[in-house]
Amino acid sequence: MIASILRPFQSHKFLLYQLVQREIKARYKQSIVGYFWVLLNPLSQMVVYTFVFSVVFRFPSDIPYPLFLFAALLPWTFFQSAISASADSLVSNDVLLKKVAFPREIIVYSVIVAKTIDFLFASTIFIAMMAIYGVPFGASALWFFVLFLIQVVLTTGLSCLLAAFNLFYRDVQHLTRLFLMIGMYLTPVVYPLSMVPERYVWVYKLNPLVGIVEGYRSALFGFPFETSIIIWSAVVSFAVFIVGYSIFKVSEKYFADIV
Repeated sequence: MIASILRPFQSHKFLLYQLVQREIKARYKQSIVGYFWVLLNPLSQMVVYTFVFSVVFRFPSDIPYPLFLFAALLPWTFFQSAISASADSLVSNDVLLKKVAFPREIIVYSVIVAKTIDFLFASTIFIAMMAIYGVPFGASALWFFVLFLIQVVLTTGLSCLLAAFNLFYRDVQHLTRLFLMIGMYLTPVVYPLSMVPERYVWVYKLNPLVGIVEGYRSALFGFPFETSIIIWSAVVSFAVFIVGYSIFKVSEKYFADIV
């Protein structure tokens, strides 16, 4: 199965490259600021959330709140943008589905790769902010890459699932936006998990993104790791990927007839 999943990166790498390039360029075509919207979007959100939650509500944090927020806001933005774009990716590439023979998951992969590039580019702001606030990276920061891999697996699995379902039922793209809007407030992005009432914490931890987000903060700021929820997030992420990818491949033969 692993060979099947990775094969498109080798056998159709030129097509993947073209789709990634188109995904990046199309979003900022005829835009004055262009690709710098990748930086401006999270920056503007950070400014607004920082004012609301560090000035108005005054959430407690051992780390400067802009850093605390940005450490979770960046991966959440990656997840949100990748899921939202992937859900509509097959529908928006209907011409390719009808006329060209290739593994259809490449369309979803291209979205994930493009959003990963956006994420890495936007992460330069976070690195600069760490330097400005004088907060050093410790050895634990290396866990960032493991956590990002877990997040990519979860995101790709959900993306495959939603992209396939949306081709058959177009309501899925609208439900996806609703799910993402609610999901941000059910994930400790703008507030610490410690603020959740104790009796509800176990319910929160069922959300795999909670372990990922908390893991990022632990890795980047040297907080103690809660290994159990990170393991749970990894198990759920790989399970979601296997289910999502399998459903995608089973339904793939019907795509050209549906669009």
